[in-house]
Amino acid sequence: MRYYILTTTKFANECIAFEKYGAGNANWLANIDIGDIVFISQFNYKSQDLYGPFRVTSNSFFDRTRIFPKGKFYYRIDLKPIDSVRILEEIDIYFYGIEKQKIELASRFINLIQQNKHLHSICLNRIEGEFLSRIFTKFGKPVKIKRKQYASVGKGLKVDLEYLSAKNKISTKSSFLSENYLESFILLSLKEKDNCIRRQLSTTLNNFPENKLENSDVYNQFIFGNAYPSDIVIVNKANANIFELKKDILSRDLMPQIRKEMYKYCYFSLFSPRLDNQEVKRMNFFLLALRGGDPKLKAKLREEFNKINQALRHYRENSFTILEYYIEENRLVIGEAK
Repeated sequence: MRYYILTTTKFANECIAFEKYGAGNANWLANIDIGDIVFISQFNYKSQDLYGPFRVTSNSFFDRTRIFPKGKFYYRIDLKPIDSVRILEEIDIYFYGIEKQKIELASRFINLIQQNKHLHSICLNRIEGEFLSRIFTKFGKPVKIKRKQYASVGKGLKVDLEYLSAKNKISTKSSFLSENYLESFILLSLKEKDNCIRRQLSTTLNNFPENKLENSDVYNQFIFGNAYPSDIVIVNKANANIFELKKDILSRDLMPQIRKEMYKYCYFSLFSPRLDNQEVKRMNFFLLALRGGDPKLKAKLREEFNKINQALRHYRENSFTILEYYIEENRLVIGEAK
């Protein structure tokens, strides 16, 4: 079971009334499972409130039924209140931190919400999720929002590997339509024990000591300590594995962006308070892109990472691996670039 904060600027009432949360892209909900606990954050100039807790009762699905006044939030999950819906103000989080002598955690939690209100989904670690649940129990005030009937205009489509394969036309295309679909496809593949992508990535992780996939937690759009989420993070007691995804072939115009990502992930993952084990032995940075491209550019990227890593070697081991994907016989294949 995992915990999430789902954000909206103005549609918390609709989410609660229809017991649905909607996002614009598939990846925001791809890692959320039935049974996970979520909270809804409505953050705008009028209010900074949290609602919940809710339990997720469906996997992600696609439905064009209009329930939000604005925005095409067609990727959705079903929610059910746990006991009753409560509302929490930011000040309640801060005061609870004072009471329990956890002011640093409370302040970090508030910053996490404020800095990332533009994200649809903020994944929480176990400590953060349990912390917020306790605050709701103590300070949450009951709120009554009338339940509305959800009358679907058509059959909702389950967002699974079959849906994503058809959406991206991988039977005829050589790449994914977007990085959010590629991310969603990998996340859903990791949930299936006999999936070929899971086996391929498990083999990749096993190149490093104490780095078994089955002993790891998988997050997506994970924030280490700044307002810059990483695509996929697979973390265990010894390793923080960070995957940055590019749907196209690596090109020189991506160099400034990739360099910035290298810096941010190397530094902000170092002793990050958001990791259950802040002193992981190793950070493994995986850059995944479409197969092909200039070998000299890949060599340049490895050289750039080594330069960044020089200042950090005293604190922790860091590695850099370029992975490539391609589509073969209607299936995704991932392997290490040569």
